[in-house]
Amino acid sequence: MTTSINTDIADNIIRTQMRKRNTPGVAISVLKNGQAIYSKGFGSRNLKQFQPMDADTLMGVGSISKSFTAFAVMKLQEMGKLSIDDSVAKYLKVEPFLSRPEITLKHLLSHRSGIPSLDAGMLGFHYAFDDFSSIYPATSRADFLAHLADASEFIVFKPGERFYYNNDMYSCLSFIIEQQAGMSFTQFVQQEILDPLAMTRAVYTQQGLDEDPDNNVMTGYRFSSDSGKRAAKESDLPIGGYFPPRGGLYASMNNMLNYAQCLLNRGEYNGKQLLSSASVDSLFTGLISMPYGEGNDPQYALGWCIESPSEQTPYTVIQHAGGMGTSQSFLLLVPELQLAAVAAENASTGITPLAARTMLALAMDQVPEKVIDELRISKVLDDVLGTYKSAYDLYEFKLSLQSNVLQADVKTDDGTFSFPVLINDLASLSFKAYSMNMGDPNNRGKIQFHRNKDSQRIEFVSYDRYLYRRI
Repeated sequence: MTTSINTDIADNIIRTQMRKRNTPGVAISVLKNGQAIYSKGFGSRNLKQFQPMDADTLMGVGSISKSFTAFAVMKLQEMGKLSIDDSVAKYLKVEPFLSRPEITLKHLLSHRSGIPSLDAGMLGFHYAFDDFSSIYPATSRADFLAHLADASEFIVFKPGERFYYNNDMYSCLSFIIEQQAGMSFTQFVQQEILDPLAMTRAVYTQQGLDEDPDNNVMTGYRFSSDSGKRAAKESDLPIGGYFPPRGGLYASMNNMLNYAQCLLNRGEYNGKQLLSSASVDSLFTGLISMPYGEGNDPQYALGWCIESPSEQTPYTVIQHAGGMGTSQSFLLLVPELQLAAVAAENASTGITPLAARTMLALAMDQVPEKVIDELRISKVLDDVLGTYKSAYDLYEFKLSLQSNVLQADVKTDDGTFSFPVLINDLASLSFKAYSMNMGDPNNRGKIQFHRNKDSQRIEFVSYDRYLYRRI
């Protein structure tokens, strides 16, 4: 197992993917055995001002913030201020909790309350982007809680029966933290987590961003259509309001390694035990199956996603992603390797999970393109996307990527057709037309690409009765 990262390979993969995605900037840091073995920025934190991104740039980490909230709750439990097995109604004497005393803090932490997303706290998010298409009363705390109570007919599952990722429940946890700590949520996190971890480059407020002594702060970008072309537009950042406990932390990737080190050390940092090892174990114990993650049956724990060992990654991976419209992030921990990788971008191009998993693959002496499905798919798509013509240029087959969906536009003697395309087998370059017919056998609508035996370039594609040559 390597103690370093092949920077040439890592850098090339990141730059290549940034070009493909139009990613403005990315920052990445990697920790191994207590040492930072990779710390780098790519691209720009502000395109117009031509300012480079680096691993000390303040970046929105989005929902990775939930793990800080979970840490704070566990801290209060160790202080004897609450128990995660307490009923939420003990602290929030409002609906929908009063009539459902079986909902506990642990249910909120693990998204198992049975309450579906109602987005009481999303208004500030939309307003930051000048989106006023939905306006509803959820600004004050009273309105926020009433928004949850007024939709009680949508609470049809008992606690523990269903996974509903719910940002609002983390806002409710912050209300409880404030009540039991006797201070604001951000003050408690600052005092009990950020300060002891020496996370001097971590803020929750616009003032914190504006007053950054290094003036090293991300500018956020959102993509819109400009004359038919997808273009990045500078945007205000969603910050403050109900965001802090659910997704509102802005931190540097280098500072995030301090947090990762504490968790890998089972709650200890620089000789001080911030959280007991038993509490860290609780944070990392999967409680319910969820759709976010890789491998068989990823689980949500308390503010963390747990991936069990797989053939590609024979270790437990503890991870969480984050997205705030103007930023995306991904943090993974591998306790058995004493490894952490964290990445953030100042847009939403989806590069951060790929970046972090690339670092993990390289740390395990693997070839990323062979073990990371996204890279394998990307490489194959580079080969097969394009336009093909049948003999005598009579008919045409075109495969393109439209809004991240593969689409075929095909002309045959039966007419012209457009349809989504699914990957059937990547290794054999076999694809198939999407069909709603559940009984459709695999060989119907089959699309087969063929390589030139000498050059190994994609030269032909077969569809129906025709063979089309690449043009």
